[in-house]
Amino acid sequence: MFHQRQLQAFVRTAELASFTRAAKEIHLSQPALSYLIRKLEGELGIALFARNTRTVVLTEGGALFLGHARRILADMSLALDDTRNVRELEQGKFTVAGLPSVASSLLPRTIAAFRKRHPKVTVVLRDGLADQVHQWVSRGEVDMGLGSPLQRDRELDFQPLFHDDLLLITPPRVVRRSESPWYGLDQMPYIAMTPGSSARHYADLAMEHAGRQVAPTWEVSFMSSAIAMVRAKLGYALLPASSVDVFNLDDITRLPVNMREPREIGILRRKPLHASPALEAFLRQLRKQIPSTDDPAPDENGSASPA
Repeated sequence: MFHQRQLQAFVRTAELASFTRAAKEIHLSQPALSYLIRKLEGELGIALFARNTRTVVLTEGGALFLGHARRILADMSLALDDTRNVRELEQGKFTVAGLPSVASSLLPRTIAAFRKRHPKVTVVLRDGLADQVHQWVSRGEVDMGLGSPLQRDRELDFQPLFHDDLLLITPPRVVRRSESPWYGLDQMPYIAMTPGSSARHYADLAMEHAGRQVAPTWEVSFMSSAIAMVRAKLGYALLPASSVDVFNLDDITRLPVNMREPREIGILRRKPLHASPALEAFLRQLRKQIPSTDDPAPDENGSASPA
């Protein structure tokens, strides 16, 4: 197959009608230029030039091939420019999937910071339940997912980022530090997230660890619905700590819950691992946005305890 240098030599020789001037313009010796032309003619199986001592004239086949050669060189130049732009983050596109808890907190902050530095790169965001995020990553529908490893999948790579604790969300009440966060909830309805969500999976584990065998009175798909129901004093809920930052919980009591198995949030990607320059830059920005583990935990009134 012919190469870019061969095409450049042919096009400039045809345009200048001179081997000598073409060789000088593309910084080659005349013998080197002639070799490239002969090699190209050999690969095409036709003579491109009718040569004599005075002039260089295109043959019929050469004239026909000239337009193709110009288009091939233009396409090569465009491909190189596009590749360079991707490398230098002047263009690009990738898709990120995340659980509702991180899609409403961590991911918007990360995307905003990334777009500020790389405004020409397009970021597509999809939010869904844990099993949906896993499916999207496994099928290659998204470039990465941010979620929890509900099951082991040999085709997926999981890189842990942080532990997302659960908070017990209840109508306003007073709970002494010496008392269990579950104190006084025996007669209060339980508002659960729908099955299939990682929030529900870890809430079930937390309930089991606390020795509570309570069937949900309501099951809702959105955390905003659960919070609204708690605010209306219809029951209590267990929600990821990472999600509550986006809601106004001043009139709601929230308490940390001890968990035997912490809810781990991390990066899900399909194997073998490959990331575009834009996605690599996004992953670096994502890690900068991870909340510090030194942040104070909320007390029984919903405010942060002093360090």
